[in-house]
Amino acid sequence: MTVDEVLQIVQARVPRLSFVNELILQKSWEGQTYTHMAEELHYEAAYLKKVAAELWQLLSEIFGEPITKLNVRAVLEARSITQQQNQLLEELEGTEPQALTASSSDSTFKFPGGPMSLESSLYIPRPPVETLACQEMSAPGSLVRIKAPRMMGKSSLLIRMLTHAEEQGYRSVSLDCQHLSNGTLENPDQFLRWFCANISLQLELDPKLDEYWDDEIGSSMSCSRYLKQYVLAQRVPPIVLVLNEVDRLFEHGLVSRCFLPLLRSWHEEAKRVELMQKLRLVLVYSTEVYIPLNTVQSPFNVGVPLKLPSFDLEQSQRLALGYGLDWAKGDNGAKRLIPLQELTGGHPYLTQLAFYSLKRGTVDLADLLETAPTLSGIYSDHLRYYLAILQDLPDLMDALKQVVTTEQSVTLAPSFAYKLESMGLVKLQGNQVVPSCTLYRLYFRSQLP
Repeated sequence: MTVDEVLQIVQARVPRLSFVNELILQKSWEGQTYTHMAEELHYEAAYLKKVAAELWQLLSEIFGEPITKLNVRAVLEARSITQQQNQLLEELEGTEPQALTASSSDSTFKFPGGPMSLESSLYIPRPPVETLACQEMSAPGSLVRIKAPRMMGKSSLLIRMLTHAEEQGYRSVSLDCQHLSNGTLENPDQFLRWFCANISLQLELDPKLDEYWDDEIGSSMSCSRYLKQYVLAQRVPPIVLVLNEVDRLFEHGLVSRCFLPLLRSWHEEAKRVELMQKLRLVLVYSTEVYIPLNTVQSPFNVGVPLKLPSFDLEQSQRLALGYGLDWAKGDNGAKRLIPLQELTGGHPYLTQLAFYSLKRGTVDLADLLETAPTLSGIYSDHLRYYLAILQDLPDLMDALKQVVTTEQSVTLAPSFAYKLESMGLVKLQGNQVVPSCTLYRLYFRSQLP
């Protein structure tokens, strides 16, 4: 059995196997260590180990015996490829794609967190965001900017955008900046080579960086040359390039000032160069850019900005009914939901966790509302996560304390305001800052020293 045959079998069971999973399987098959993979792929080794653990569990379930990084090749090569493929194909024959994922009834009881599948009955659209995102992404040379804090639904929206792209016959490349090594983020040349190499790998092109890289013209020009003369020059359909967690770049000035103007220049060039119209950029981030960038170089003041809003009361009600909470029906049901709406501010994850808990019967609505901002409430893990971050950042903790201990909006230094907004803890109202929901005001008012 070859690694390609293993991938074929796995992808039959899991059509959206991530690109990183594929790389880990291929590199493990070749006998590489996680450290070697991290150096070659420029991801954190700890992140690769975490993803790999899920991969080995998945392979163990598919093949019916324990599989680890150490034995993956020996175990699978010992099996009969013909028998294994035939067995799996017989199981899958005639099975609709949605049967391979959790049914709507199963997903109702799945603990909230992570992106919503296309088949999920619990996905609540937030018009016109979805329609605009897909329409703008389809425009030649487009640049779409998606901004929202953690767990607001960015990944779920991306799934729908990339599915639309596939339906249009486009190719897609998704790069996550969150898991880049610090070494790569401190070196613009190394970062741009990582960028080009990963685009090539996801498009199944041989990376030919050395043929296009020229020290005399510099990394930025070499990167543009590689993209135009090699990647886009291929006879391929339009390419949707998703850059996720772009915020990570803001903390690394050299890379930011090198790479972000490149994105802007490619978008501007598409207005006059037909080849560049094949590139559609999607930038996903949580906060405003607070590094100094010339206004004519920044990609954050061009293209189409989309901000994922919180749920309004009607959308929260639809989600409650999706969980089968019949008491939320009609006008009376909407009135019963108002205190919860005020508590969560319509935050998608906080709202979903409430309905999940109510559906399971582990708490009733009155108790949920009373205990929510305490360590015994359903949000305790979520709240402690942010508290731990703030305890390591005393200046940011002091800034949040100013916000939650007054009933009026306050003014903060822009860097503090943007960082707290990126965490989803505050909302910006012009130059003023207020807590994003009552839950955060009550909890942090009592917990911050």
